[in-house]
Amino acid sequence: AYITSRSELLDFFNTTLNMNLTKIEQTATGAVACQLADIMFPKSVPMSRVSWEAKTPPEYVSNYKLLQAAFSKNKVQRYVDVDKLIRAKYQDNLEFCQWLKAFYDQVASPLREGYDPVAVRQRGKGGKKMPPQFQPRGGAVVRAAAAKKARSAGAAAAARTSTTTRTSTT
Repeated sequence: AYITSRSELLDFFNTTLNMNLTKIEQTATGAVACQLADIMFPKSVPMSRVSWEAKTPPEYVSNYKLLQAAFSKNKVQRYVDVDKLIRAKYQDNLEFCQWLKAFYDQVASPLREGYDPVAVRQRGKGGKKMPPQFQPRGGAVVRAAAAKKARSAGAAAAARTSTTTRTSTT
C-alpha cells in the first residue's frame, strides 16, 4: 500500500507540475498522469495529443491510452483501471495517485533541466485555454489575459480621456 495523504498528493502535483489542483478527482482526466510520465520518460508521451480540456469519459480514455502506451514502451507493468478512474471517484483516483507518486519517487530524477511544465501543457489540446486547475499557480495564464484586457481597456480609457480633454479645451 502507498500511503500518502490527499494534501501531500495535491501539493506534489501542484509543485512538480506548477498547477492549481484542489481535489484529487481533478486528476481523473489522465492528463496529470501523462505529464508525470513525460517527466519520468522523456519523449514517451506525445504531449501535444494530451487533452487538458477533456470533459467527457471518451476524452479521458484517450489520455489514458497515451499513458498506457508510455508505460508499455518503458516496460512499466502496472494495470491502470481506466473504467474506474474516469468516473472521477475520490477513492479510486486517490489510490492511483498514491501509486503514481510512489513510482515517480522511485524512478524520476529531479525535475529535468529546462523542463517547463506550463509550456508543455500549453502545447497540448486545449493548452492555450486550459481549465483553472491546470493553470500555473498564481494563475499566470489568467493574469496574462487579464493584463492584456486591462491594457486594452486602459488604452480605450486614455483615448476617451484625451478626446474629452481636447474637446473641453477648445
